Amino acid sequence: MLAITVEIPDDLAANFDTPEAIRRTLFEDFVIEQRQRGAISLGKAAELLGLSYPELLDLLGGKGLSPINASPQDLDESYRRFVELMDKA
Repeated sequence: MLAITVEIPDDLAANFDTPEAIRRTLFEDFVIEQRQRGAISLGKAAELLGLSYPELLDLLGGKGLSPINASPQDLDESYRRFVELMDKA
Protein backbone atom coordinates (compact mmCIF):
# COMPACT_ATOMS: atom_id res chain seq x y z
CA MET A 1 0.00 0.00 0.00
CA LEU A 2 1.26 3.48 -0.86
CA ALA A 3 2.22 5.60 2.14
CA ILE A 4 2.09 9.38 1.97
CA THR A 5 2.88 12.22 4.35
CA VAL A 6 0.37 15.02 4.81
CA GLU A 7 0.99 18.28 6.64
CA ILE A 8 -1.99 19.41 8.70
CA PRO A 9 -2.14 22.80 10.41
CA ASP A 10 -1.90 22.54 14.20
CA ASP A 11 -5.29 24.20 14.72
CA LEU A 12 -6.97 21.50 12.62
CA ALA A 13 -4.94 18.67 14.13
CA ALA A 14 -6.09 19.84 17.58
CA ASN A 15 -9.59 18.58 16.67
CA PHE A 16 -8.33 14.99 16.93
CA ASP A 17 -7.18 13.00 19.95
CA THR A 18 -4.40 11.09 18.18
CA PRO A 19 -2.49 11.00 14.91
CA GLU A 20 -4.23 7.66 14.26
CA ALA A 21 -7.63 9.41 14.44
CA ILE A 22 -6.44 11.86 11.79
CA ARG A 23 -5.13 9.02 9.61
CA ARG A 24 -8.41 7.11 9.93
CA THR A 25 -10.52 10.15 9.07
CA LEU A 26 -8.42 11.00 6.02
CA PHE A 27 -8.48 7.39 4.83
CA GLU A 28 -12.26 7.09 5.34
CA ASP A 29 -12.86 10.30 3.42
CA PHE A 30 -10.56 9.16 0.60
CA VAL A 31 -12.26 5.76 0.29
CA ILE A 32 -15.74 7.30 0.42
CA GLU A 33 -14.79 9.84 -2.26
CA GLN A 34 -13.56 7.01 -4.49
CA ARG A 35 -16.88 5.21 -3.94
CA GLN A 36 -18.94 8.32 -4.69
CA ARG A 37 -16.99 8.78 -7.94
CA GLY A 38 -17.78 5.19 -8.88
CA ALA A 39 -14.13 4.13 -8.84
CA ILE A 40 -14.78 1.34 -6.32
CA SER A 41 -17.79 -0.71 -5.22
CA LEU A 42 -19.52 -0.53 -1.86
CA GLY A 43 -18.07 -3.95 -1.07
CA LYS A 44 -14.53 -2.80 -1.84
CA ALA A 45 -15.03 0.36 0.24
CA ALA A 46 -16.22 -1.75 3.19
CA GLU A 47 -13.26 -4.10 2.78
CA LEU A 48 -10.72 -1.26 2.67
CA LEU A 49 -12.22 0.34 5.76
CA GLY A 50 -12.47 -2.96 7.65
CA LEU A 51 -16.23 -2.57 7.99
CA SER A 52 -19.18 -4.85 7.37
CA TYR A 53 -21.59 -3.80 4.63
CA PRO A 54 -24.18 -2.54 7.17
CA GLU A 55 -21.46 -0.62 9.04
CA LEU A 56 -20.43 1.09 5.80
CA LEU A 57 -24.05 2.02 5.09
CA ASP A 58 -24.26 3.51 8.60
CA LEU A 59 -21.03 5.46 8.02
CA LEU A 60 -22.33 6.86 4.72
CA GLY A 61 -25.68 7.74 6.29
CA GLY A 62 -23.93 9.47 9.17
CA LYS A 63 -22.15 11.66 6.64
CA GLY A 64 -25.42 12.39 4.82
CA LEU A 65 -24.36 10.36 1.78
CA SER A 66 -26.40 7.86 -0.20
CA PRO A 67 -25.06 4.40 -0.99
CA ILE A 68 -26.80 4.73 -4.36
CA ASN A 69 -24.42 6.28 -6.84
CA ALA A 70 -26.95 7.48 -9.40
CA SER A 71 -28.51 10.76 -10.46
CA PRO A 72 -32.24 11.36 -10.07
CA GLN A 73 -32.53 11.00 -13.86
CA ASP A 74 -30.80 7.60 -13.72
CA LEU A 75 -33.17 6.47 -11.00
CA ASP A 76 -36.21 7.67 -12.98
CA GLU A 77 -35.00 5.79 -16.05
CA SER A 78 -34.38 2.62 -14.04
CA TYR A 79 -37.85 2.85 -12.56
CA ARG A 80 -39.41 3.40 -15.99
CA ARG A 81 -37.63 0.29 -17.31
CA PHE A 82 -38.70 -1.70 -14.27
CA VAL A 83 -42.35 -0.74 -14.82
CA GLU A 84 -42.09 -1.71 -18.50
CA LEU A 85 -40.67 -5.11 -17.60
CA MET A 86 -43.34 -5.69 -14.96
CA ASP A 87 -46.08 -4.79 -17.45
CA LYS A 88 -44.74 -7.43 -19.85
CA ALA A 89 -44.67 -10.13 -17.17
